[in-house]
Amino acid sequence: MRLTIYKKMMLGFGSIIIIMVLASIYMLAELNDVSNITKTVLTSNVQSVDLAKELQTMLYSEDAYAQKYLITRDDTYFSLFLETSQQVNLCLDSLLKTQSGEKERSIIKGMQHAHELFVASIKGNTDRKRYGPGSENEDTRPDSTGKLHKSLDHFISLKRLAIRNAVSGMEETTSRSAKIALLLISWTLLVAIVLAFVIARTITRPIGDLIRGTERIGRGRFDPVSVSSNDEISLLAHAINDMSLNIKKINDLRTQMMQQISHELQNPLQAILAAHDILKSSNGLDTRQTEMLDKIRNGVDELARFSRQYLDLAKAESGMMKYCMVRTDLLQIVKPVVEEMKLVAARKDITVELTAIDSPHVMVDADKIGVVVRNLLSNAIKYTRADGKIGVNIAPCDLGVRLEVSDTGIGIIPEELSQVFTRFYRASNAGIIKSRGTGVGLALVKAFTEGHGGRVYAESTVNRGSKFVVELPSAQEEAQDSALIND
Repeated sequence: MRLTIYKKMMLGFGSIIIIMVLASIYMLAELNDVSNITKTVLTSNVQSVDLAKELQTMLYSEDAYAQKYLITRDDTYFSLFLETSQQVNLCLDSLLKTQSGEKERSIIKGMQHAHELFVASIKGNTDRKRYGPGSENEDTRPDSTGKLHKSLDHFISLKRLAIRNAVSGMEETTSRSAKIALLLISWTLLVAIVLAFVIARTITRPIGDLIRGTERIGRGRFDPVSVSSNDEISLLAHAINDMSLNIKKINDLRTQMMQQISHELQNPLQAILAAHDILKSSNGLDTRQTEMLDKIRNGVDELARFSRQYLDLAKAESGMMKYCMVRTDLLQIVKPVVEEMKLVAARKDITVELTAIDSPHVMVDADKIGVVVRNLLSNAIKYTRADGKIGVNIAPCDLGVRLEVSDTGIGIIPEELSQVFTRFYRASNAGIIKSRGTGVGLALVKAFTEGHGGRVYAESTVNRGSKFVVELPSAQEEAQDSALIND
């Protein structure tokens, strides 16, 4: 079954919510049990203690009435005694009903028996009024009342102990429930983090593969993009692969077309050049005719150069350009080109200076790097006014070797700086300098530089000049040796 991103997220968040709900239900159930047990135990024990204290008061009253009756033989006190005795019996019955433990029930039954003996001893005295306070029937009264009070005190102590035990149990249960709740929260949080990480990985990992694949396509490598998912991202990968295949076909067709155009241009260009040479070698040409022939030759050369550069750019951008890599010192490639371009710069009284710092060797295609240097210098000369200066500098950098070409030309507007490497692009202030170009020179610089695994960028200030920087990776052997030395 294919799980979409929506289903994955709903499944993950649903699982987290269910776990949290179950944990909350468990905690609430535990707290409810603690509450109910505590309520039951405390209510029962507190009621028992209250009844016991009330009973204690009744017993003291009953004993007082009994003593007064035995001393005075007044029937009023006897009536009060009987009434209080009934209340004591009712209180003992109520107390017995509220007890669930056998020990407490046994104590209360013993109290009932002792109370019955006490009452019986007092009632016996009503039939023998001739006996005095010291008669033998009074002998059982002190023992009965003492036993009653002693049993009652023992009962109250037991209930107070039960209340303390209930409070202690409640604290222990609450502490245990809090620990369990903390443990459940910790596990829930851990499970939530793990689920979130798994869900995020199942989404972000194929997206990362997709990003890397599209970056390769952007660099002209049209390898199929493979993702480890079976959701919408997989469908997107299939769409990108189809698009990549179509782009590759278009690039191949464009390259073939440019090759065909370039090839087809060679024959008429050769014919024009042959006719030019024949006409140029003819006698009787005046100055105007010679100038026209020179313009024809310059136009043919420019058209041939544009054809070659555009063909190279199409090959580089389509990934069909072949590089003959050799390990060399960049200065050996740059120096001859600089000497050549000095002659061109001299026509505008522009000074070209070359400086170099010992740098690692590079693995490059010498001809193509020569084109890069030549195009950068040609661009600098084109947009630098007479008596200007151009500097060429070679130095080490983090990537390997850096080549800088700076000038004192017209500069580039900051908003347009990012577009200077786009084919056929001309800066808005380029019209200040009367010059013509093919519009592919800097685009070819970028294509060849990136084809070597390097990078190129530009810095510029209007009316103060520009600086173009090419960074190339050092040769692999030296990069490894440098890494070993640093370690």
